[in-house]
Amino acid sequence: MKPPKRPPLSARDRLLLLVLPGALVLMIYAVFINPGHNSALSKARTQLEQARKQAGSGVASTAALSADLTRLKQDLEKVKRESEALKQGGDTLQRAKSVTQVGDLLRKHGLVVVEEGPAGAAGAIAPANRRGAAPNATSSPVWAIRFLGTWPGVQATLQAMPEVADLTCFPLGLTMQESAQGNSVHEWTLHLRL
Repeated sequence: MKPPKRPPLSARDRLLLLVLPGALVLMIYAVFINPGHNSALSKARTQLEQARKQAGSGVASTAALSADLTRLKQDLEKVKRESEALKQGGDTLQRAKSVTQVGDLLRKHGLVVVEEGPAGAAGAIAPANRRGAAPNATSSPVWAIRFLGTWPGVQATLQAMPEVADLTCFPLGLTMQESAQGNSVHEWTLHLRL
């Protein structure tokens, strides 16, 4: 017996016979073969986003570093100017201003200035130069200030000296004489390099 004849396929059926096997192969590929590629693509996208964030913060940190570099260059120039002024002895006005600033700083911390002037050969204040005398170009670059006060006031003064703007002197030495009364107020002599 002969099998019955199949009816001819319609255009829709022929289309389904072509598309359905292709869709089935595509689904099998997506589920079983391609998942590794999808996870690699997801990792790559995550790394790309992280790299973009880091690159953005890198630009901000570059701007911050540039500002720090500019500030450090300005500080270096200031230190060079101060160092050069100390090497050359500075001009008369600047040295007088520095002595005045140190005197003000001593008074601010409760210390009483007794006398000041250029230091002699023995480190003492030269007798011709007493309190109020400004250093001049021919005087010694070492200035001595004799004052009365307690150690905490002296310590606070020495710690505050680097913070004073335009102060072009630095301490060379500090001596103390014991108080005759046995109290905490002593006589101090501060030697400054102008």
